Amino acid sequence: MVRYFPSNDRSGLPAHFEFWPGNPTAVGEVTTRVFSARLPVVCRQLHDKQPFGMFKGENAMNYAFSTFLLEAIIIILCIKFVCFLLRPLRQPRIVCEIIGGMMIGPSMLGGSRNFNYYFFPPIANYLFANLGLIGFFYFLFLTAAKTDVAAIAKAPRKHKYIAAIGVLVPMTCVTVMGIALRSKMHKSLKKVSSIGGIVFALGFTSFPVIYTILRDMNLLNSEVGKFAMSVALLGDMVGIYIILVFEAMTQADGGGTTAVVWFVISSVIFGAFMVLVVKRALDWVVAQTPEGKLVDQNYIVMILMGVLVSCFLTDMFGLAIAVGPIWLGLLAPHGPPLSSTLAVRSESFIHEFLMPFTFGWVGLNTNVYLINNETWPDQLSPLFYLTIVSFITKFVSTVAAALFFKVPTRDSLTLGLMMNMRGQIDLLLYLHWIDKRIVGLPGFTIMVLHTIIATGVITPLIGFLYDPTRPYRSSKHRTIQHTQPSTEMGLVLAVSDHEAVSGLITFLDFAYPTTTSPFSIFAVQLVELNGRAQPMFIDHGRRKEEEEDEEEDEEEDKEAEQRPKRSKSKRINQVQSAFRLYQKKRHEYVKLHAYTAHAPKRLMYQDICELALTKKAAFILLPYNRERLDDDAPTELRGSGMLSVNADVLDHTPCSVCIYHDKGRLRNAAIRSSVDQQHSNHSSLMRQETYRFVVLFLGGADNREALHLADRMTANPDITLTVIRFLSHNHEGEDEREKKLDDGVVTWFWVKNESNERVSYKEVVVKNGAETLAAIQAMNVNDYDLWITGRREGINPKIIEGLTTWSEDHQLGVIGDTVAGSVFASEGSVLVVQQQVRNQKGGDGFLNGKFDYKSLVSPWTCHNT
Repeated sequence: MVRYFPSNDRSGLPAHFEFWPGNPTAVGEVTTRVFSARLPVVCRQLHDKQPFGMFKGENAMNYAFSTFLLEAIIIILCIKFVCFLLRPLRQPRIVCEIIGGMMIGPSMLGGSRNFNYYFFPPIANYLFANLGLIGFFYFLFLTAAKTDVAAIAKAPRKHKYIAAIGVLVPMTCVTVMGIALRSKMHKSLKKVSSIGGIVFALGFTSFPVIYTILRDMNLLNSEVGKFAMSVALLGDMVGIYIILVFEAMTQADGGGTTAVVWFVISSVIFGAFMVLVVKRALDWVVAQTPEGKLVDQNYIVMILMGVLVSCFLTDMFGLAIAVGPIWLGLLAPHGPPLSSTLAVRSESFIHEFLMPFTFGWVGLNTNVYLINNETWPDQLSPLFYLTIVSFITKFVSTVAAALFFKVPTRDSLTLGLMMNMRGQIDLLLYLHWIDKRIVGLPGFTIMVLHTIIATGVITPLIGFLYDPTRPYRSSKHRTIQHTQPSTEMGLVLAVSDHEAVSGLITFLDFAYPTTTSPFSIFAVQLVELNGRAQPMFIDHGRRKEEEEDEEEDEEEDKEAEQRPKRSKSKRINQVQSAFRLYQKKRHEYVKLHAYTAHAPKRLMYQDICELALTKKAAFILLPYNRERLDDDAPTELRGSGMLSVNADVLDHTPCSVCIYHDKGRLRNAAIRSSVDQQHSNHSSLMRQETYRFVVLFLGGADNREALHLADRMTANPDITLTVIRFLSHNHEGEDEREKKLDDGVVTWFWVKNESNERVSYKEVVVKNGAETLAAIQAMNVNDYDLWITGRREGINPKIIEGLTTWSEDHQLGVIGDTVAGSVFASEGSVLVVQQQVRNQKGGDGFLNGKFDYKSLVSPWTCHNT
């Protein structure tokens, strides 16, 4: 498109879109390479000087920079406004952004001539096009940098088959449909290269699209979410090569065989340069970065500038301009420190500032009024029928393939819907179609509407079909109470930093595993997902075996492999080292299996619950999490976001849960004992320290679970245990069933430990919460080292009457929060126990014949993203 914009009473150079010297345009006309539509030239006086202010008669709208600032404000506000309106409908961010961009386009506000003249003059199209493209490029680069290409080789075989079937079947059907409709297509649409480009776009589901939408829906770490990303990534890797084939076909249409040959040569040279030079430079940057630190700012600036360089080179060589950022991002080492630093430094700016211009550019090119009887027969109807065929065949083929490989019906349906979602990559392809004269603005508009409708309808359906927390509920007893004393007890230990490890390990020692009653510990380190798109769950036992096998195979090529090994050896994981050391010292009665889970904080609970479910653990042991100021950065909160992990585990756990609030007393005492043992030559001279534990038994399932755990500790000769049972005055507020269960457990405990001098039992009768609190405070004079209590389930409300209003920390429950608080002034640690809540439903919705209308309405309730 050619436009002349006069400046300073002189004719300036044409600001152009797809301007080519070989196609001169008559003065006073604007033509496009698509359909040669004649448009009037819009002339506008541009001012070089800055405005002196409205009080001196100046109009800020006459100045290009002021107009640009107002345009930026309008598009960002429009997108935020639409996001706010559609939030109750659980629409993903991409749908809100497209509609927000359409608000400034000719479909809505842009239909007003006055709005266009004052707020979006013709020069705005040029600004939006360039800023929009830059936003696309950096979005693609950042998403590719988070992508783990190595995951393709590790993908299960069924994922590869489902990906192949979900791509080949719709591509074949769309191709057949395109050939059948070819005689009715517009001349620019019926070309072989045009049909091939449409088949490619409709056949593939882009990984960045799946990733961004699943992230908005909090499904990244779900089973079907991982499945969908794996399948999409496999398809994308094939799609990158198909893009090259498509570009070669378009080169052949314009320049013949010679153009194709030079295109291939340029692609090979560019690819070799990226792999041999750029990748090594990026690896060198990672090697220069100290462990736990961010990459130097100068390197980040150079890499971000390299995105623009790659765009320039691919455009110069005739490749799709988006190929450069994608290749550069895929070559960048994913995860910390490089990709995580890129995300920290640039992600907010790209998503919140650059991408609105991208969607504004899309909106300026979207005009629903171009969908009419004139454009429908040859331009729009073929695209409409092709998209319908693609949607149906992709859904059916993906669901059928998933069912064939024994994927549950509900998950298969969800996967089929996910594979039909559209997003940023698709919009870029549609814009590329305009650039390659495949479609015009009417065709572009109908494809944008297809993106909005498909993604907007699919997202609530997925929320209705798939509940990521559903699999974690178990109908079987998985508790400490129902685990036989003489059998192995499985437990999941979850920590996020090395500070909590020593306290939890000290507690496990006091839990006293023995050779007859050993512990099988599944220790998982929780790492926030930074610089990665795909959540990772690493089994270090299996990984160690694979690394040993690789070392044997790589002995022949030591020089090539020594460099990465040295860089890895510099980065020592303190948490995993603590796990290995504990296993080495307690190997006789403890089996420890180490894992690392990379996931967003709000989804970490899924890894913990899934591990507990698959390993049939009796309980999950978590450290007490709270936000506090970081010692290294006093202005930043440490542990921010980890509070929700404990809360979500408590809500969705498949077994019992123990939360340990370590105040350091037990840990320090254990260290002193260890030092005494090392310096003592005879066991008789070793100083034995006695630790005082107390159980606050208020009744209910959680307190019964806590008493069973304390019973296991009575075998430890260094522990004295006191059990305090609180009873309501005149049996007020008591539940008859709970009272019988409590009496049975307490009687069993006392009969078993009656002859144990280190165990004592007391009963306290109280009238309300105030008397309960007074009784607990009176016990503080005994200076207990560990307070054990149940969280909340089944407690007589009369016993804690009045205390609930003062409780601020729900993860510890009313009594646990009271004892752990600073007002209580106890130096002893606190252990809060919650017993498993078993699943009694026995079904999961309408697919099992138990449909509930409330599940249909729930996806449309307001939620927080």
